[in-house]
Amino acid sequence: MGTADLKLGTIVLPRSESPQAISRLTEFEWFHKIDSSSDQVTHEIDDLLLEAQKIFQSIDDVVKGMGIPLTVGIMEILFKGTVIKKKNYEIDEIEHMINDLRKTTPSIIDEPAKLLEDAQNTRLTIEEYKSLKDTLEVIRKMNLDLTGFGLMRYFFTNLFVINSSDYEEISRSLEGITIYKYDLESKDKTALLVISDIEDSEKVFKILRSFNSNSFKIPEGFPQVPSEAYALAESKIKELTTKQTSISKELLKYKKKIRQDILAIHEKALVAKDVLEMLRKPGGTKNFAVIQGYIPKRMETKFKDSTKQWMSVIEDVTDPKHLEELPTLFENKKFVRTFEVITKSQGIPKKGEPDPTPMIALMWPIFYGLMFADMGHGLLLMGLGLLFKVKGQGDLARWGMLIAISGASAAIAGVGTGEMFGYHISHMGPFEGLLAEGGALYPVSWIVGILSVAELTFDQVINILKVSLFIGIVHLVWAMVLRIRRLAAEGHKLVMFTEAIPNITLYGGIVVVMMCAIGSQYDVMNMYSKVHTEAVPWVTIFLGDWAQVWIVTRIAVIIVIASMVLMMVGGILHAKKHPESGGDPASVLMEVLLGKTVESLAHTISYARLGIMLLVHAALLMTVNNAFASLGGAESGGAMAMIIGGNLGIMMIEGLIVYIQSLRLHLYEFFTKWYVGGSQPFRQIRPELIYNQFIWKKK
Repeated sequence: MGTADLKLGTIVLPRSESPQAISRLTEFEWFHKIDSSSDQVTHEIDDLLLEAQKIFQSIDDVVKGMGIPLTVGIMEILFKGTVIKKKNYEIDEIEHMINDLRKTTPSIIDEPAKLLEDAQNTRLTIEEYKSLKDTLEVIRKMNLDLTGFGLMRYFFTNLFVINSSDYEEISRSLEGITIYKYDLESKDKTALLVISDIEDSEKVFKILRSFNSNSFKIPEGFPQVPSEAYALAESKIKELTTKQTSISKELLKYKKKIRQDILAIHEKALVAKDVLEMLRKPGGTKNFAVIQGYIPKRMETKFKDSTKQWMSVIEDVTDPKHLEELPTLFENKKFVRTFEVITKSQGIPKKGEPDPTPMIALMWPIFYGLMFADMGHGLLLMGLGLLFKVKGQGDLARWGMLIAISGASAAIAGVGTGEMFGYHISHMGPFEGLLAEGGALYPVSWIVGILSVAELTFDQVINILKVSLFIGIVHLVWAMVLRIRRLAAEGHKLVMFTEAIPNITLYGGIVVVMMCAIGSQYDVMNMYSKVHTEAVPWVTIFLGDWAQVWIVTRIAVIIVIASMVLMMVGGILHAKKHPESGGDPASVLMEVLLGKTVESLAHTISYARLGIMLLVHAALLMTVNNAFASLGGAESGGAMAMIIGGNLGIMMIEGLIVYIQSLRLHLYEFFTKWYVGGSQPFRQIRPELIYNQFIWKKK
């Protein structure tokens, strides 16, 4: 588990055979191409790429025009149960796939494309008619025939619509020219009929343009009487709107009919385009191409088989440049793979850095399960996650699996707390008899309620917080140990011995002092006294009965002081060795005395949220169940609405809050202690397929 060892794979072949090499690498799939600085153009690839781009663009235009989502959404899965299954597609060469797409695509997209074009033209025409209607609406009461307006043989006649406030100034500017004023429906607008000699036409146009007014013309094909043109425009808009509605219905029908087919060819065209774009410029000479990339070590044999018709070489990655650009390929088991999405959110691990995904896979269910511990809610959440896993695609399916695992862990933790929808499992009808003495589940009945929240008593709260802090301590120490491992690998031995290791002993000493305070019933000032012979929570369990509060306190204080002294010395030495960092002895002393000690307390207390969220969850359910009982129970409709709505609300809101808290404990408490990340992910030559299953024909 973790990350895969990578090798460098190189293929040398005639440049004219590059398309066949692309096909074989696409079939191989696990090939991360190294970008080449070569400008050599491979015409065979460019021709195929141009064709693939044209086909993809034509399909993509239809997909976007029809509003077809590229993946099935959560709401559609929940309320419609939509599932689009993968289609088997036989393929031998990328070139043949492009030819096949060229032949099959028209039968799928031509009719929708025509409808989309018709819909676009209809929309534009409606907008033109609406614009004309808005203009005509101003002058439609004018009973004038505008036929022949404009330049005539001896006269110029035209109609202008102006702002009413500009009339006086325009009339002065057009002094000596015959104008007729018409009041319109809008008081802000006025119509001017201008009659002048042909010589004055330029003057008229110039003056009226300065007032942002142009001559009014009714388009050809329309009656030249404004009222009649207005009526015709209105009828055209109604007619085209009806046509637009009809086209929309046709498109909706086609959308349902071709959705699976068009998404399948869209994905195939995208794969062909992306693969050709990635490999369009292999290195090499004018006649020979060199394609280089990273491959997983475990796939050496498969790579050799895929490229056996050419000269192919597999070697260790030794070039400093290649080592610097080395990508990271996760290689986790199926269960652990689910949690890679969380690791990726913090960055991809670098070469030699441990993959935190297996650690997350262990701790995430514990965190989520403890905070959301309820058997009923957990099973419902698991069912929702499995629904997304089975019916979802791509990232949605992966997130569905994460939700299902979180729900399962909450259900298991719910058995430990003895809760199901806020009721005690041992008192519920189906389980009461099974868990009672002599029942089928009696041998394991001790597990039910082992961490009870049934009454929310003081002792129960303290036990829950103890468990929470213990889990937090394990998580933090794990991160600190990984930091030591990283420093050792990087050769920072001074920092490791004088800062990282003492930091663990300091943290351990402070935690033990906290446990001693709990064991002494919070008699902090006197817990070192021999009168405190109580057991130390967790510590006595591991060390034995001799580990009493008074002696453990003394040992822990000595460890804390020794760790702080060592860290101070190490910090001062580091500051002298690296003066550019700006550290001085006083700053080092203050950082150790205040920073490190407070940090240890704060990080540990942060894990108390595990128990607090569990207590909040139990308290909310107790409130809902009490309200259900007070409203009349199952016989009351209001009570049923209360308990159903309350449980759904708690699941939705608290389920999300618990997810955020689980994520926070990993990102801010665990990763920040040791993780660097920042590597680039391994980029497969072919992306994950959602709607197609490529079946490669045997050669």
